Amino acid sequence: MDNLKKFAATVTLGALLIGGTSPTYAASLTEKQKKVQEQQQKNSSEQSKANSSIQSREQAISKEQQEINKLDAELQDVINDVAQKKAEIRATEEKIKKLQEQIKKYEAKMKAQEELMKDRMATMQKNGGSSVNWAEFIFGSKNFSDLITRMITAGTIQENDQQIFEEYEATKEKLAKAQAELKAERDSLVKQKEELEKRQKELDQKMKERAAKIKKLEAEKVKFESKLMSLQEMEDTLKAQEKAIQSEIEAQRRAEEEARRAAAAAAAAAAAKKQQGSSSNSGSTSAATTTPVASAPASGGMFQRPASGRLTQGWGPASGVNGYTFHNGLDIAASVGTPIYAAATGTVTRAGWGGAYGNHVMITHVINGQVWTTVYAHMSSVSVKAGQRVSQGQNLGGMGSTGNSTGSHLHFEIHRGGYSWSSSSAGGTVNPASFF
Repeated sequence: MDNLKKFAATVTLGALLIGGTSPTYAASLTEKQKKVQEQQQKNSSEQSKANSSIQSREQAISKEQQEINKLDAELQDVINDVAQKKAEIRATEEKIKKLQEQIKKYEAKMKAQEELMKDRMATMQKNGGSSVNWAEFIFGSKNFSDLITRMITAGTIQENDQQIFEEYEATKEKLAKAQAELKAERDSLVKQKEELEKRQKELDQKMKERAAKIKKLEAEKVKFESKLMSLQEMEDTLKAQEKAIQSEIEAQRRAEEEARRAAAAAAAAAAAKKQQGSSSNSGSTSAATTTPVASAPASGGMFQRPASGRLTQGWGPASGVNGYTFHNGLDIAASVGTPIYAAATGTVTRAGWGGAYGNHVMITHVINGQVWTTVYAHMSSVSVKAGQRVSQGQNLGGMGSTGNSTGSHLHFEIHRGGYSWSSSSAGGTVNPASFF
């Protein structure tokens, strides 16, 4: 009975529901659903367009930033060149200054020699000068120097005065050579300044171009930070390197002198000990003793590997995606804080933040008379300072990802000579892998 009642109620409810939905209401519901679907499709289309526009804009911004990266690499070449030319000009000006001082000394020496020779010639003329046609020599000479030359050539100068006159001639030759060298250096200085002016104009133009590109990016509300090493930083680096080279040479000279003294003292002590043993043990035989000699810690060669980790990029041609078509060093990747060591003994030129290198250390080495420079970039920490002398294997700091870097790694460079950088060629760098 209960089941029958339930069945009747269900049939009645179904009939009410079916009978209560009018055809007009059903059509209205379908229309609303259709409009909702159309709106959703429209929203989806607009969202897709917006996403496409955003993606396109991001690609354009990325392209702008890549262009700036390439421009930065070109700029760094010019900045480096300008700094190098300024260093060359300073060196030439210093050379000119020394030549001028040298010329003054030669002129003063010649003046003193001329006074002495005038006295000697006056004595010669007084004591038997009748055999010499003085009028011919004096009036036929352009100046006093020419007179001396003519007399030496004619053999009219007495043998005991010959050395005085020859020393004068030697001084005159040295003066002429110094004057010729001075002229050459002055001509070179003029050319160097012309080349500098040309490169400086190129630098100014590229800096304006770069500023315009950055302004365009900033208009898009994009944050852009300069990673360039400035011209002043480059000049400071070159000056510091000149000073470091002298410091390194002096440090090596002191070390060699100390080693010689220690060797002499050891030899003297050994000789004294041998003599003492010989006198106190004459006629007796004693057992020979061997003194152990301490050896220097072994390394991988002239330069040792500066850090442990995996090699992620080698030295050589590059794609240009990062703004350079030549990679000037090795990239060694490892976790942040991995110790970085000096590849060879030398004097620290730079230590701290600077340009695309981020936190970095630059060391000047003088090995067998050859200047070398090593660079350790993108460090998380630096434990040395400029002017400090470090030994091979000494800790310089920790690995990191500062500056132009996308992950924790060490960018390591070796330069033959002073520091120089190029985005399109090896420049002064050599392949670090060839040393270890």
